[in-house]
Amino acid sequence: MTAGPRVHRDHPSLTQDGLSCGSRVESATPRRRWWRSLLLVAGGTLLLLACVPAPIFPPDIMQKADRSLTFKEVIAHPADYEGRVVEFGGEILGSLVEGEEVQLLVRELPIHTTPIYGPVDPGGFRGMFVIRFTGKVGAQDIQSSNMIAVIGTMIGAVVTTVTGVPVSRPTVRADCFHIWRTQGNPLDDFPWINNARYWRLIEQTYCVNQDNTILNVT
Repeated sequence: MTAGPRVHRDHPSLTQDGLSCGSRVESATPRRRWWRSLLLVAGGTLLLLACVPAPIFPPDIMQKADRSLTFKEVIAHPADYEGRVVEFGGEILGSLVEGEEVQLLVRELPIHTTPIYGPVDPGGFRGMFVIRFTGKVGAQDIQSSNMIAVIGTMIGAVVTTVTGVPVSRPTVRADCFHIWRTQGNPLDDFPWINNARYWRLIEQTYCVNQDNTILNVT
């Protein structure tokens, strides 16, 4: 009886040989994963950069501000802090324009830096101060109930007639100030207000001795 062909089990079968080809795929898999991870990191970095808001104030102005000085300290003894550069925020209560000078009466509010930069109303009354600025300012920007942040020099307690009655209040001579046309709404309400009704928040920065663009919206 003729013996049939032998099958040597120690030789790889076609199926095993196919798996050996798969070993090359396996060796390539870490490489693909590395490229995929690199692309994800790069994409995430670009997304973060795109989401970071542009600075509101020029860097040289930002560096001047003494953020260790609180409004509570200043309002208690305004004269003690003359010449100090402060960064305050708040809600505009009134305005007075006399020639090239603008005076703004502001209800002080704390400034938060996350998730966005700007004044936040925690409730309650915290005090008022006045901002003085030399230059042209858009009428829509200094309307009551708009939010504002200012960097400038304390000039002590100065008499102002913004309300029609002479009153001495802590006063900041502004280097720069930033306006959010919130019209009484919190910054967190933008860009969505009133049950997802879209509303673009208009902002504007003013600095002394600079050409400031005035945005008029009808």
